[in-house]
Amino acid sequence: MGDGYDVNAEQLRAHATNVAAIEARFAAVRAASAHIAQDDQAYGLLCGWISSVLEERHVKQDELIASVEENLSLVGEALRASADEYEAIDEANAQLMRSVDDRGMR
Repeated sequence: MGDGYDVNAEQLRAHATNVAAIEARFAAVRAASAHIAQDDQAYGLLCGWISSVLEERHVKQDELIASVEENLSLVGEALRASADEYEAIDEANAQLMRSVDDRGMR
């Protein structure tokens, strides 16, 4: 039989909190990025084309940042769900052991 392993549900929740903090940073970047808009006048007549090139890249970066933000959200949710599940299983096993112990004491 294997040695098993020990999972600390509170550490999983703490990690989920850290992931959420990183997710919030990406949300802040995305929010700040939303203020950037294509401005053909920003570079003058000669270099006005640069604005559209930068806007295309900006849209792609926004999509990437939104994707990372969503993935971090999913990771946080999964970590919290895992912590809850480990605790529920531990409690069920502890209850089972108590019931076996109670029967053995009679």
